[in-house]
Amino acid sequence: MTASARLTMEDVTERLGITSRTLHYYEEIGLLPDVARTEGGHRLYDEEMLNRIAHILRLKQVLGASLQEIRDILQAEEELEQIKASYRGESDLDERDRLLDEAAARLQAIIHHIDEKMEKLQAMRQGFGERLERARRLKQGGSE
Repeated sequence: MTASARLTMEDVTERLGITSRTLHYYEEIGLLPDVARTEGGHRLYDEEMLNRIAHILRLKQVLGASLQEIRDILQAEEELEQIKASYRGESDLDERDRLLDEAAARLQAIIHHIDEKMEKLQAMRQGFGERLERARRLKQGGSE
């Protein structure tokens, strides 16, 4: 990797709008693999690591996933990549079918998790929608 492809912690925090403490914490709890360092011990990030951090933030912000859930999703994604690599190198059709079944099961688990989150969000939205309607009726002079 070229030196220009390396980003400092300050570069990453500025680009992603997070704190250095967040990066440290993600590294401490294992969401980020070992980060390259300068001889002076300063962390250096490449585009792949930047993309991983951005993915973690999307999972947290969009899906509302906990850090444990994010860890599980990242692990599942890594396992899918391993399955993909094994599939490409496999010539036995039965083994390829097994690998596809394994990948499908992993993907289904992720989809199920997202569906559960969406159902909870939909129920929450419905509750707030009902409260909004009551407030509008009260404003229009209706009774509760």
